Order: sequence, then C-alpha cells, then structure tokens
Amino acid sequence: MSTGNQRSRFPWAAKRTGWWRIENLGLYLVTLVIFVLLSFASRYFLTPSNLFDVLRQSTFVLIIALGSTFVIMTGGIDLSVGAILGLSAGVTSVILLQTGGSTILAVAGGLLAGLLCGLVNGLLITRLRVTDFISTLATLSVFRGILYMMTEGVPFAKFANPTFSFLGRGMLGPIPFPVIITIAVFLLLSHLLNQMKFGRHVLATGSNREAARLSGVQTDQIKLRVYMISGVCCALAGILLGSRLSSVPPDLGQGYELSAIAAVVIGGTALSGGRGSLSGTVLGAVMIAMISNGLILLNVNPFYQFVINGVLIVIAVALNRSRQA
Repeated sequence: MSTGNQRSRFPWAAKRTGWWRIENLGLYLVTLVIFVLLSFASRYFLTPSNLFDVLRQSTFVLIIALGSTFVIMTGGIDLSVGAILGLSAGVTSVILLQTGGSTILAVAGGLLAGLLCGLVNGLLITRLRVTDFISTLATLSVFRGILYMMTEGVPFAKFANPTFSFLGRGMLGPIPFPVIITIAVFLLLSHLLNQMKFGRHVLATGSNREAARLSGVQTDQIKLRVYMISGVCCALAGILLGSRLSSVPPDLGQGYELSAIAAVVIGGTALSGGRGSLSGTVLGAVMIAMISNGLILLNVNPFYQFVINGVLIVIAVALNRSRQA
C-alpha cells in the first residue's frame, strides 16, 4: 500500500518524518549549546577518548529509548524496561554463559528473554485490559524479583568470556562496538517506522485508537508488537551492558526507566501518542549523556543528574503541549 493511500485512510495520524523534522530544530540548537558550553567548561570534553566515552555511555539508554519510542507513540508507557534489561543480562550470563553455553546461544537466550518479557507486558494490556502503567509497574516488580532470585541478591561473580566481552568492550577501528550496534538498531527501527505500513499503524493507534480500529488497524496487535520490540531492545542493551561490566548485579538497569523516558520525551515524542521521531530520541539520549559526562568532568555531584533529567522532562512536556495548543 502506498504512503499516499495510507494517509488518506488515517488523515488524523501524524506524518512520519526523519532527521529534518522541523519540530526538532530547537532540540538541535539546545544540544549544540550544551556541547559548546561543555567544550569551554572542560578542556577534556573535546578529546577523542572522551567523545567516544559519551557515545558509549549513551548507547545503553539509547537502545532502550528507541524501543520505548514505539511504545510511547501508541500512547503507552513501559516502566519495566530497566528490569527487563537486568533480567535479560542475568539470563545471558548467569544461566547460559556459566553453564558453558556459547556466546551466540547466550545472546539468543537473552534476546528471547526480553521478547518474552515484552510479550507478557503486551498480553496483560491487550488481553486482560490492564492499563499500560499498572501492567508495567507490576512486571517491573516481578522481573526485578526474578533477577534477585537468580543472583541471590548479590552481584554475580565475574565471568570471563573474551568473545562475549567484545560485545560491550570491543572496538572496530576507533569506534566502540556498542555504538555500531546502536546505529544498526536505529537504522532498522527507522526503516520499520518510516518505510513500512507498521509505522503508520503505530502512529494511527496513538493518534486515535478507536478511529484506527474502525479503519481496519489491528490495534491490539500493534500494541502487542511494540511492547515486544521494546523488550528486545531492553534485552540487547542488557547484553551489551552485562558484557561491558562482566558481571550482573541484582540492581542492573535500575533507574534506566527515567533516563529512557526522558530521552524519548526530550526528543519530542508526545506522551499522549501519535507523534514523535527516532531521530529526536537519539538527540535526547545524547544530550543526557553529555550532561552526565560534563558533570563528571566538572567534579559536580552526579546525583544532580536525576534532578536535571526531571527538569528536562517537565520542560519537554511543556513545550510539546504548547506546540499542540
């Protein structure tokens, strides 16, 4: 089906756009201003090693945020992303690697764990009709509890697997391997959102779910699939983070919910659904990583990051409201 025909079916749905999205202009400018200020504030900020550290630090949150963007575009919310990240990393390292499994098997197992977690969230929402917020709040506790049982409440002993460790620590030339993985995920999800019918249906579901259903969109299937996408993205982030740390503490991924939602909302995706872009999410995640990195370089208490994230969310939501008015 052509894009023009899809638009005629869903005239109330937002258009899909890319990096040139005009609404992101303010975000580009703010990101640039922060970049320039930090460049002057610290002589170490512009060093190649530090810039690659910023990119590496942003990858884990960014992969989660890219999946969460699909969820939020449908008008949903996923509070369990950090717990899924930790549980998937636990399945990968604690169960599979420690029992002699290969890296391929471990990665596949972790991704499958994330997929199943996303499926559980989707089924609770679409079959039992529990709201997104309550469903994912409940599964956050369940998934985190399972990880605590797997690790017995203590950081799991470090494991040594050079092939697996390369995923989170390796370099391809001067570029960290996690950055390359993140670029691949972004390109894949961008194609899914901007070039395929699924992306139009995601935005249509978020814009007006009942109207989309009456127009022939299987909205429950769309909701189910976006939560599965989110689960897989969380699992991938967990695998990369577990690989980088070479261990799985029971609180792995805790607090990533706020950072992921912040990146998505700062990037211009409407919490009410129906509008947003993956490119904006990328900028939001990079902005958060730059601020966190800048606080460290300037010897500022890193706990201020939580305050800054909260303020940025409020500002972003307020700006989104003003654009919709």
